[in-house]
Amino acid sequence: MKRPKQLTKRERKALNPGRPQPAAQGQHIHCVACGVHLDPSQFDVPASARYVRCKHGSQWAACMGCVPQAQGLLDEHDRTGQPVRSAGAWH
Repeated sequence: MKRPKQLTKRERKALNPGRPQPAAQGQHIHCVACGVHLDPSQFDVPASARYVRCKHGSQWAACMGCVPQAQGLLDEHDRTGQPVRSAGAWH
């Protein structure tokens, strides 16, 4: 009995889109540390939110009060290589 033909890696990738892209303008943004919903206007001056980066260059949103906690989460991510332990989203 013949084995059924298996898909190549390229064909499997084409059928399953990769990881979601980073939040673009107009999409839903949440603080990585506390999970609160952030509007894009909160990143404008005077800012009540900002983006923090991990050593890999990925951007993560954080409210100004959570920046130290968010940076701690990203530092842990950089040390261990594990995914960022972000908070659950809430509105």
